[in-house]
Amino acid sequence: MKRFLLLPVLAAFLLASPAALAATKTVSITNAGFVPNAITIDVGDSITWTNSDTKNRQPISQNAAFASPILKPGETYTFQFKSDGKFNISDALVKNQKMTVTVKKAPAPVGSPSLSANKPKVIFGGAVVLTGKLPVSKAGEKVMLRAEVVTRTGTKQTSSVAEVLSTASGAFTFTTAPTAQTTYTVAWQATPAVGTTSNPVTVTVAPRIGIGIVKKVGRYVTFSAKATSAIPYAGKSVYIQRRNSLGQWVSLKRVVLKSSTIATRATVRIPKGLSSIRILMPQAQAGIGYVAGTSRVVLVRL
Repeated sequence: MKRFLLLPVLAAFLLASPAALAATKTVSITNAGFVPNAITIDVGDSITWTNSDTKNRQPISQNAAFASPILKPGETYTFQFKSDGKFNISDALVKNQKMTVTVKKAPAPVGSPSLSANKPKVIFGGAVVLTGKLPVSKAGEKVMLRAEVVTRTGTKQTSSVAEVLSTASGAFTFTTAPTAQTTYTVAWQATPAVGTTSNPVTVTVAPRIGIGIVKKVGRYVTFSAKATSAIPYAGKSVYIQRRNSLGQWVSLKRVVLKSSTIATRATVRIPKGLSSIRILMPQAQAGIGYVAGTSRVVLVRL
């Protein structure tokens, strides 16, 4: 599987409209008439008429609703056909010289890719596997992954993340590590003029919470606590919790983190016996773009 960062080329593909992918065909206006005098194009395509005669010419069309300026020898005129149908073109300055333009409807999308994630939530630094399938069973189809990330200010930033090629069954796989809550979609260009986008898949991210036992003195235990994500946590709070006999987590102490890089120490009193201890960071402390995070559970016997 190829996985790499895509820059302007990928962005241009994702933003391209059918009009941006349209073609322009040429017709010469000669002394004998229009060359060619019949042409077929797609909706959104254009035709450029060039006066190749030695006298002035003027292509016009009533059912296409256009009239060019008078074209001197060597001058051109371009018209874009935005609807399908058959259009008659004539020369306003020369009798009995006509041509037809047949405009075909834009091809309809054959369907959209599917997309799903192997898990709805990851801990910061962890990866998620995104899989999907194209509506056609064809190998080598280019599929591009797009990510909309929630920033620390609450805005959303969209970027192109990676590109893979489909397998013979039309399946594709991406592996990526979201840094905050991210909504993923994939884009696939079904035809030269039609692109389709998958259903959105949102993956939430919890901060990575670290816990450690520093020392035990009698019934007092000193723990180390740390929280890590793409935003700093100095001054934010976490809670040392113990699971009671009913299976409920009870907070023993609120701890204000002193640093985003160095673990903060805190001492709590624990009853005799075996205790299950963890550290919780509530969503309100985790920050915008993150859900509540918990550490692993450690067992303490006193």
